[in-house]
Amino acid sequence: MEKIINVIFPELNESVPIRLSDSESPNTVKAILENLPIETNVNKWGRELYTDRTSIIAREENAKSEVSILDVAFWPEGNALCLFYGPTPISDYGKIVPYSPVNIVGRLESDQNDIVDRVKEASKVVIKEA
Repeated sequence: MEKIINVIFPELNESVPIRLSDSESPNTVKAILENLPIETNVNKWGRELYTDRTSIIAREENAKSEVSILDVAFWPEGNALCLFYGPTPISDYGKIVPYSPVNIVGRLESDQNDIVDRVKEASKVVIKEA
């Protein structure tokens, strides 16, 4: 099952589409969809954007210690969604490494990489169905 959701950045008047896919983490994707819409804040860690703690609860499910550019993941340890636009501070040798294992839940549908530079730390985001 695939479903499009949007991360809306009200301060930028922009949204980023995400194609959720339950192929790797079906229980996590189900938990995300059941908790929409979500209003939270977004933070930066290198070229990763991640939300504050959300109401989504999911355990590690095929969790990965390395991700690809434009992957979207759920971080069980922080109950947060993560958007990977590039390396994190602990990435090494061309690999994108999250803080701790994450459940892959989808892909960013556009490579608006500059959004990481333009979004302000702790700014509001709304995540909802497209």
